[in-house]
Amino acid sequence: MMETKTQESQDPSPASRTFPDPSITLVEFGDAAGLLLAQRTERVVDKRRLLLQKVAYVRLEEKTWGISAYPEVWIEQNAEGLFVAIDAATGKVFHDPSRRRYEVAFMSNEIFNLTIQCLKERKAEPIYELMVVSFALRPGFSAEKHGLLAPDDYAAERSAVADNQWVPYPPRFEDAP
Repeated sequence: MMETKTQESQDPSPASRTFPDPSITLVEFGDAAGLLLAQRTERVVDKRRLLLQKVAYVRLEEKTWGISAYPEVWIEQNAEGLFVAIDAATGKVFHDPSRRRYEVAFMSNEIFNLTIQCLKERKAEPIYELMVVSFALRPGFSAEKHGLLAPDDYAAERSAVADNQWVPYPPRFEDAP
């Protein structure tokens, strides 16, 4: 199941397509919001996956938040029909698999660079606002006074993976979004 990251990164198949802009993917929604901010996104048709490169995993909780970096993350549908985000280096799964396809939004390089600057300056509020603006108008989602609302079954499969197969949560900062 695991393939070497180097082979896939350096020798993309002709069936791959690189999208022109960075992306934001909502991979966790419930007690926290998990976002993958990717500098580059590629669709690998023959493997039926999205390949995210140079990824910041941002996890926004009510009173804390955190960030981790990953060279590559795969977004794919597993044998059980769940959509999963997988750390390409370890094969571990990001919280939380979803029965619905993960929502991916593209952004300009300028907005991506401003977002990365907010991460460097530990400013969570603009990241939260970017999430709301990026996904609120998607089918089943909405923006309410207190933030983003998502369908009940979006990224809601919390017990679908063994405990030792989860990507660890990122280290936390104490200033809440």
